Amino acid sequence: MKKNWAKEFLAGRISRRDLVEHAAVAGLSVAATGRILRAQQANAPRTSRDYNQTNRNAYEEWRKNEGIQVYTGHSLPDFRTAPVQPWKRLGVRGAFIDLIGGEGVNDGYLCEIPPGGQTNPQRYLFEEVIYVASGKGETDIWAPGGARRTVKWKAGAVIGPPLNTWRQHRNRSAAPARLLAISNAPVVIDLFHNADFVFNNDYVFRDRYNGDPDAFGTGPEHLHHKDTNPEESEQKGGVDTWESAYIPNARTLGLFKSAERGKANSRIELQLADNTMQAHISEFEVGTYKKAHRHGPGSHVVMLNGRGYTLLWKGAIQYSDATEHVRVEFSEGTIFVPPDGWFHQHFNTGGDPARYLAANWGGDGKWFMRALGGGGRTHRLGKTSTRKGGNLVEYEDEDPAVGEMFEAELKKAGVQNRMKL
Repeated sequence: MKKNWAKEFLAGRISRRDLVEHAAVAGLSVAATGRILRAQQANAPRTSRDYNQTNRNAYEEWRKNEGIQVYTGHSLPDFRTAPVQPWKRLGVRGAFIDLIGGEGVNDGYLCEIPPGGQTNPQRYLFEEVIYVASGKGETDIWAPGGARRTVKWKAGAVIGPPLNTWRQHRNRSAAPARLLAISNAPVVIDLFHNADFVFNNDYVFRDRYNGDPDAFGTGPEHLHHKDTNPEESEQKGGVDTWESAYIPNARTLGLFKSAERGKANSRIELQLADNTMQAHISEFEVGTYKKAHRHGPGSHVVMLNGRGYTLLWKGAIQYSDATEHVRVEFSEGTIFVPPDGWFHQHFNTGGDPARYLAANWGGDGKWFMRALGGGGRTHRLGKTSTRKGGNLVEYEDEDPAVGEMFEAELKKAGVQNRMKL
């Protein structure tokens, strides 16, 4: 069988990716796979080079070649029901999510697995945070030379596969299972502009994951309290963090009071698989709204439950003085991304607490990013009052029009305003 793949590959009838997938599933050694790949490279024709300024974007070219739907704009109203198309790479149905606030830093994709179906095995040099929108199943995760680890999941779970590990998702339910992933693929693919390097790289990041059986654990030992940087003046008491590559249910995970971001607000930060991408879960009570703040690009807000709206504006601290305004209506299944440096403020007008998962490239967690729209420092300043040079607007400093709008919306919904209690 091995000889057949090699002949097919060297004859150009199957791709390098197909060869690597066959080898991984069959347990062919890295050395043997490498010999076949080098034989093909030795016979590969030299390509001509374009010396003109082309302004090509490697990520957009790669995505176009995938041949599936791309959702754009400021938001996607419901990722649970958005149409998806056959996706050859994964062997199931899918769609890309490239919202305005992603700005070439982060993107998203949908993956829908039929009942009893599974995805093709995948690995790549970009990170991702996976949220299970519906269904019940399991994911196999493994690195070359290591044992397979199976993570069982159902709707509400979050998985952070370690960087460049193989992963294969299976649907064990009688209905389609849908996964939402937020990744830093745009940055990685643009940086290397070589899909073969990104998707067929044999390097194993053993410092991140070396087969530790507890890497996907769910016990209380994965909960830690961490000190924060002094620059985060409104969060000087520190923050609670969940450190594991798996969360059984993000909708019910226990959160901790975090008044610096708003009245009746709770949160927890997530450190998934020692990744650079950061994530957190936040919840705010019925009849309340959070303080406005701003930060760099890429932070995808995934609504887990609740109903309300988010105001986004560019420029001035005062909403009414802004040069651009956007309003996003949200409910369970909505996803949106505040653009780089835009203030944004979340309002709960529904009958239940509003909870969301936010994931982005290099915030202010364990690994701090200096680049990309100000990187982690803008997230630190998002927890520092504008009175102290930060990006967090205190309630006393906000535009009165914001509170008036909220009061009117609550009256229409028949919900009590708890901001005055």
